[in-house]
Amino acid sequence: MSSKELKVLLVEDSQEDSLLLVRELVRGGYKLEHQRVETAEGMRRALEASKLDVVISDYSMPSFDAPGALQVLHESGQDLPFIIVSGKIGEDLAVAAMKSGASDYLMKGNLARLVPVVERELREAEERRTHRQTQEKVRRGKAEWESVFDAVSDLIIITDAEGVISRCNGRVTSYFPGGYDAVLGKRIDEIFFGAEQPEGQVFRFLHSQGEADEDVRFPNLSGWYNVASYPMRAEGNDRGFVHIIKDITKRREVEEEKRTSDRELLTLYAVAFRLQYTKGVEKVMGDLLFQLHNMLQMDFSCIHLFEGEKLKMRASLGVSPAFEKAMKALPGDAEWSRLAQSGRPFLGEEPDARFPDKAKKAAAAMGLHSWCTVPLKIGQEVMGVMTVGTLSGRSYSDRDVFLLCSIAGQLAVLIDNYSLYDKMKEKAEELYKSKMELKDNLQKVKRANIELGRLNTAKNNFIGIASHELKTPITSIMGGAEFLLKYSGIPMTPEQHNILASVYEGTVQLRKLVEDLLSISRIETQGPLAQKKPANLIQVCREVQNLFVLPLSERHITVRIDGEETDVPVDEAFVTLAIRNLMENAIKFTPDGGEVRLTGRVMKHARLKELAPTLRQFYTPFPNNVATAESYYLLQVSDNGIGIPADERVRIFDKFYGVGDIAHHSSGETAFMSKGSGLGLSIVRGIMDAHEGVVWVEEAAGGGSTFSLLFPLHN
Repeated sequence: MSSKELKVLLVEDSQEDSLLLVRELVRGGYKLEHQRVETAEGMRRALEASKLDVVISDYSMPSFDAPGALQVLHESGQDLPFIIVSGKIGEDLAVAAMKSGASDYLMKGNLARLVPVVERELREAEERRTHRQTQEKVRRGKAEWESVFDAVSDLIIITDAEGVISRCNGRVTSYFPGGYDAVLGKRIDEIFFGAEQPEGQVFRFLHSQGEADEDVRFPNLSGWYNVASYPMRAEGNDRGFVHIIKDITKRREVEEEKRTSDRELLTLYAVAFRLQYTKGVEKVMGDLLFQLHNMLQMDFSCIHLFEGEKLKMRASLGVSPAFEKAMKALPGDAEWSRLAQSGRPFLGEEPDARFPDKAKKAAAAMGLHSWCTVPLKIGQEVMGVMTVGTLSGRSYSDRDVFLLCSIAGQLAVLIDNYSLYDKMKEKAEELYKSKMELKDNLQKVKRANIELGRLNTAKNNFIGIASHELKTPITSIMGGAEFLLKYSGIPMTPEQHNILASVYEGTVQLRKLVEDLLSISRIETQGPLAQKKPANLIQVCREVQNLFVLPLSERHITVRIDGEETDVPVDEAFVTLAIRNLMENAIKFTPDGGEVRLTGRVMKHARLKELAPTLRQFYTPFPNNVATAESYYLLQVSDNGIGIPADERVRIFDKFYGVGDIAHHSSGETAFMSKGSGLGLSIVRGIMDAHEGVVWVEEAAGGGSTFSLLFPLHN
C-alpha cells in the first residue's frame, strides 16, 4: 500500500500529544510532513510559508486556543479542514466551535476516528475547491459573454413574445439617444418605426436557413439594415425572440458605388471600342453619340467643332430639325461660342439665355430639361464641345460631368489623331519623294567615292614613283653643289658663292619635300599600324639627337634627354621620323645658345580627364579617338624659342601650313635658315593617328613651345 502525502499543521503546546497525533496519522497510511505551533504569530507564519492540507488544534492552551486558531485561519483566506482534538471539552463549546467553522472535534482519549475524519474532511475540502473553481469559471465565462455581447457591431435585442425589449447590447445605445432607459421596456416596433406602422412583420419574421434576409429602412434611423429574428426559451415556459439588426449602409453604398463604377467603366469601354473605327471622323462621332444614348440614357446630343472662329455642328442625335438649324453654325462672338472657348464645362436645368434665341425656343419645344456641355480639348487647346440632354427631371452631378469630360477627352484625341493622320499622309508622300532623291544621290556619292579612291591610289602611286625618281637627281645636284662650295677650292666671287649656296639650300629643301611626300604617302597607304614592336622611346630620342650633332654644336644648342625608359608598342621607323621632325623644328626655332628638352613618363588612364579641355581643341571627340588602355606614355619635346601664336597652334598640323615669314624660322646664322615644306607636323599627326594616339602643342614654361605625343600602352 503506497503512502499518501499529507501536510499537517499541529496547534498544540504538548510535545507528547503531538507525537501521538503524528503516530496515529502515520499508522493510517500517510507520509507525513508536519510542524507544530502554539501561538497565533507562529500559526500565521506557518500558513504563509507552506501549502498545508489540514489543521489539527488543541482546544485550550496556555497562550492560545482553538477559537483563536480558527480566527487566524479565516484571516489567511485559506479553506483548510480544521479539526479540534482535546482532552476535555464541553458539548456547548464543541457546538460553538463547529458554528465558527471547525470541521469536527475528537477526544484525545479516542483517536480511532482521527484518520477517517481527516480523510472525510480532505475529500470535502477538495469538493469545495472544485465547486469554487467551477463557479469562478461560470462567472468569468458569463463576464466574457457579456463583453462579447456588448462588443458585437450588430444591434442585438431580446424581446418577450409581445415584442417588449428586455435586454440589448451596448451597440443599440449608440443608435438611440438616452441609452438603455430609452430602449428597455419599450416595444421594438415603437423604437424603430415610431408612430408609423411597419409594412409586413419585420420583427416577426423567423429566420431559417436558406431564406434570404430582406434589407429594410427604418423611419427613426438613417441608412439600410438587415433584420433576422430567432425564437428563444427563457426560464420556465416564457418565450421570447432574439433580433439581430445589421447596419448594412456602407455595404449598400459600396454596392451602389460599384454599380455606378461598372456603368461608367462599361460606358468608357464601349466608347473606346467605338473610337477605334477608322471610317472617318464623322462616322466615329455619330457612333459615339449613339453609344451615349444607350449607356447613359440620354435623349439629345450634338457635337460642335471650331472651324476658324466659328463653331459648327458636326454630329447630332435626337434633336429637332429646328434646333439643329439654330445651332448649325455659331459665330465666334456668340455666348455659346465664348463659353465653349473657355474650356470649362457648363450646364443647366432648363434652356436659358446661354442658348441662342432660336435654339432656346427649339430646345423648349423639344422638351429639353437637364443639359450639360463639356469641352473637347487637348491640353489647353479647345477643339469644340459636346452637349447632351434629357427630358426627365434628372440633374447632372459632378460625377456625370467628370465622366462626360473623360469621354470628350478621348474623342478630342481621336479627332486630333485624324488630323495628324492626314498630315502624316502628306508628309509620307513628301518623304517617299525625298527618299527616292536621296537614293539617287547616294548612288552618285557611291560612284564619286569609288572614283575618289581610284584617284587617291593613283596619287599615292604617282607620289611614290615621282619621289623615288626625284631622289637620284636631287642627290647628284646636292653632292655637286656641296663639293663646289666646300671642297673644290675654285676661286669664286661673292655673287657666284651666293648663287651656288642658294642652289644648295634649294636642293636641300627639295629633298626634304620629297622625303615628306614619301612619308605622307606611306602613312596614308599603310593605315593603322598592325605590326607594332616594343621600343625604348628615350633611346630613340638619343639616336635622333646624333643626326643633329653638327648643327647643334655650331649653334651651341644644348639638348637634354631624360625620362622613364619604358618599352612602348610602336612602329619604330615612323616614331623616329616623328621625333626627328619635332627636334628639327625645335632646333630651327631655338636661338643660338638655347636649349631643347626631351622627356618621357608613364601616365595613368584617369589623367585623361585633366587633358580633355586642352586636347579637345585639337581633337573634338577626345578621348573617344584614343585607344583604351590602363596607362599611356607621354613624350614631350620642349624648346625656349620664339613660340607659336595661340590662334595658330591647331592649324600648324594642317598640310602645307607655315607660321610667319622666313625671317622667323631661325635666329641662328649657320644652318636651318630655309622655310620648311609645311608637311612635317602633318606627318607627325598622321603617325600619331596610326598609333591611335594624339599630338598637341602648348606654350612652354618660360617661353617657347612644348609638343606632346601620347602613346597607348597595351597591357
